[in-house]
Amino acid sequence: MIAELQTAISKVPSRKARMKGLTQVEAVKIKVERAALLFRGALTAVIASSLNALITVAVAWNAVEHAILFSWAGVILAIALLRAALWLRYRTGGVGARHLSNFARLHISFMALNGMAWGALAPIFAAHGAIDHAFLPFVIAGMTAAAIVSAGASWRAVLAFNIPALAPLAATYAYTSSANGWAIAAVVALYGVATGYLAFVTQRMIDRSILLHTKNEKLLTALRRKVDSAHTAEQRFRALVESSLDVTLIFSPEGRVVYASPSAEKAFGIPAYMLRGRRTKEMVHPDDMPMFRSVGEKSLSQLGEGMALPHVCMRSGEGGEYVAFSGRLTNMLYVPGVEGFVFCGGRLDEAAVRRHHIHAAE
Repeated sequence: MIAELQTAISKVPSRKARMKGLTQVEAVKIKVERAALLFRGALTAVIASSLNALITVAVAWNAVEHAILFSWAGVILAIALLRAALWLRYRTGGVGARHLSNFARLHISFMALNGMAWGALAPIFAAHGAIDHAFLPFVIAGMTAAAIVSAGASWRAVLAFNIPALAPLAATYAYTSSANGWAIAAVVALYGVATGYLAFVTQRMIDRSILLHTKNEKLLTALRRKVDSAHTAEQRFRALVESSLDVTLIFSPEGRVVYASPSAEKAFGIPAYMLRGRRTKEMVHPDDMPMFRSVGEKSLSQLGEGMALPHVCMRSGEGGEYVAFSGRLTNMLYVPGVEGFVFCGGRLDEAAVRRHHIHAAE
């Protein structure tokens, strides 16, 4: 199981190549997860745009003609209502893979419209002689930064808002501002490039996170299957051992019983659990100890191979009667869950005991 998991992990592509050569399933998974992130951030973006529009109206109240200001704010709020209605429609209708993909396309279109509306703010301020108002670049920069936060899963969505929002601002500064207008326009342009690059890097990071999550899900699924399979196998073999008439004992490396099968109760005359903790020298007949140890030493070099014990006499403890067994001793010291020497055998009948002159019969 561990080897198979290591093989699966080794097939995970490196960080540099992780986004190349994606399977169709992985590509679809990334696309759907990106759309889901856009859906989750859409309502926050709508609320932020609406609140900033109201703040802009309050700040520009004394600098811009009220009719124009109300018209601009009306457009922003109308777009916000349409975006909210779109979000509510898809939330009510379900957010399956196909619905999310359709939502993402429409959401990006509405972000472009919203960007145009916010971009129109610069010419409006310029027409009223307020192009140098400190609030204008502040609010536009805040909106473009918010676009990365709410729509960072898709750099196209960020660009759909940022380009139409920043381009008019840069152009307005270049042609209507003071002598430093071109320098300010250049700064705005650099800011636009920086936000575009940041949006691209953010999407790549999100894509890698989604892909890594997908790979982890596959590994966890494989691990669960192996664990379930191991658990089923354990239950099967435990049932076989516990229903067997043969006695199964597991001795620790220190020579103590750590497991006794239910059939041991009939063989030794005491409950199987009472055998746990008993030492080898308490159970095995002194005459059989040399042979028992010899077989145990031979099994050290034969991992998993049963070594024959033609006969061995054991008892439940001091004062108990010896019972003659015939079986095999197997070294399972390095088997997880066992980690000991396993004796499996059955009682010898009276005829076999007398025939081999075994001391237990005396």
